[in-house]
Amino acid sequence: PTSDQGNHRVRPLASICIALIAFSSCGRKPSIVVPPLPIVELENVPAPSTATVLVKKGTNMNTIATDTYGHEDFRGFVASLNGIRDPELVIAGTTLKTPSPAMGLKDAGLDPHYQPAINVLSKCWADVRAFLPDYEEQRSASGVRDGGTFAITEPLSREMLRCADAMDAGIDVLNRPKDGHKLAKSTVGKFQGSSGALRWYAAGNVGSNDYDVFLLQKGFGQGFTYLLIWVQSGHQ
Repeated sequence: PTSDQGNHRVRPLASICIALIAFSSCGRKPSIVVPPLPIVELENVPAPSTATVLVKKGTNMNTIATDTYGHEDFRGFVASLNGIRDPELVIAGTTLKTPSPAMGLKDAGLDPHYQPAINVLSKCWADVRAFLPDYEEQRSASGVRDGGTFAITEPLSREMLRCADAMDAGIDVLNRPKDGHKLAKSTVGKFQGSSGALRWYAAGNVGSNDYDVFLLQKGFGQGFTYLLIWVQSGHQ
């Protein structure tokens, strides 16, 4: 979170870095060429290892979200998908649906117009989960400190940029909602933040060794959660 109160409040370093990249042309927002949307079929989007999860005594939604989707901030997605008003009140013995984000959104009533883009964004999250351990290993081995840079390998950098391009193509679809639908501003903002972070990290930049990866994952978790709420409210 950030604050505009007071002259000495400082945004988190990673957020500052991403903002500087996005608005670096003498204060003017640069023109962006949106890449083409990759073709990803719904059946090709990786799903959790199990289609359902039985809530056991002593577990909570944070644990379930992390084990199933890769980050605790998917707790809202799991809760909303299963009609649980408060993620803190999940009851032992409850069986929760845990499809891929793309399938979950489809089942929740996603307009088919958006499905190709959501398939891409969901596949990107699976790809990010796959290459993040390599990124963290390379970053750790380099000994880079907060605010520094390191020599990230070209294949990993290329994979990060490919994923960011795919995300931007999916975001572009969401940025142009159908007539009668409202723009999913919160969702778009979270996904844009994660795309920008991927580009930043692809260049070997490090804001914070402790928080960079967490914030990237958080953007996806909250992005899909807000997206589901948008769909459940009739795309409003």
